[in-house]
Amino acid sequence: MEQFFDWVECSFVPWAGRFSGNKYMAAIRDTFYRLIPFIIVLYVFRIVQWAALDPEGPVMGENGMGLGAAITGGLYGEEYRATAFYRFAHLFSEAIGFSYILLLMFLTMTLAIQLTKIWGGDKSLAAFCALGGFLMFTQMEAEFVSGASEVLGHPPIRVPSAFLFAILSARILSWLDRLPRLRLRVPPDLPEKLAEPLERCVPAAMTLVLFLLFSIVTTRLFVASYAEFDYFIRTVFRPASQTLIFALLYQGMTWFLWWCGLFGDSFIEIFRDFAYWPAQLANQAAAAASASAFTMGGGQSEGYVFTSEFFRTADVHVLALAAAVLVFSANRRLRGVTWFMLPFLVFNISVPYFFCLPVVLNPSILLPFLVAPMANTVVAWAAISWGVVPVFQFATAGTVPVVLSGVLGTGSLMGGVLHVVVFILDVFIYAPFVIVSNRIDAAHGGKEDAP
Repeated sequence: MEQFFDWVECSFVPWAGRFSGNKYMAAIRDTFYRLIPFIIVLYVFRIVQWAALDPEGPVMGENGMGLGAAITGGLYGEEYRATAFYRFAHLFSEAIGFSYILLLMFLTMTLAIQLTKIWGGDKSLAAFCALGGFLMFTQMEAEFVSGASEVLGHPPIRVPSAFLFAILSARILSWLDRLPRLRLRVPPDLPEKLAEPLERCVPAAMTLVLFLLFSIVTTRLFVASYAEFDYFIRTVFRPASQTLIFALLYQGMTWFLWWCGLFGDSFIEIFRDFAYWPAQLANQAAAAASASAFTMGGGQSEGYVFTSEFFRTADVHVLALAAAVLVFSANRRLRGVTWFMLPFLVFNISVPYFFCLPVVLNPSILLPFLVAPMANTVVAWAAISWGVVPVFQFATAGTVPVVLSGVLGTGSLMGGVLHVVVFILDVFIYAPFVIVSNRIDAAHGGKEDAP
């Protein structure tokens, strides 16, 4: 074990540190620092919406506690859905949906500003052009044929497109800004604060036109090839997604992106929506129809093993990281941050914790941050394939706490037991690295922030 500690401290951490020191990765990290308050508020809204105001949810819905029926005078079904209370609850849900788009708008603009600090140029102009490109692209969904909008206008590529237009805007404008011939000639009597933005009208117009052409060409190419894309998804992609190797690659990429400071789940959400969410819906439909035998291609178990809800088991490792810090860390600041963030982590609000601990771009935490969710995937796959735990048949909200989501997702107490087992496993995975960080902390005179 001592040799392992030495390897992590002397070899792996310095190697990962070279990657984390990249100035572009630091720009992404700084972007999220500025977005953390809004992210927390958004998740709190989502918790309230799920736990209290969702008219079909566990508190208000007729399949839950039925409080909505009590509030509306004992109404159920269509009569309940026609009430003013039900309509208000749906308006609140729409507001939550808009706050997600608003978060991506802020992300687009803030990242463009951070990158402009590196590449040069006008920060506000880069931010507004990036926002314009992002909105052009997302609004194209109104023109798509049925099915194509599932990709081009659907959230799975909204996060990547936000990053894309932020990067393009900052890069293009920084280049165009160096060309004096593109500066608009303005009257010399204009105030400087007005003259400078006017001089950049041509670069801004050229950037927005490029974004418009890019959006049109990209979306039209996809619409033209949608039949081939759909065939590939149904015949190749979805069957491959039900293999353990694919699931491990999915998890490894998800959490590596989170470590980089990106929205890991959202950045590759297209894989979830075209592979794991259909499997989840198939399991749920079979459960609703009381079908006792619906088998995946391999016939390993009833239903699809790898589903959207299945991977909630992998998310348990974030809570295990917090437990390992509280138990094994000698750093009082890190334990204080963890205690402060613990109520949020219980409801799976982990993004602020990734930046405050920090996890993002932290070389000492990279290896267990990838290994733990992949280990959880293997354990959950084995437990379901051997019939110890039922398949995940029911979808739950993302803010449902660990263990409870396992019980609700499988419809069995064994789903909760699975969460407990992988939680304990993950604590043991993180513990050696937290101990190593204590040694690194001591070597730097207590100034190291690594967990």
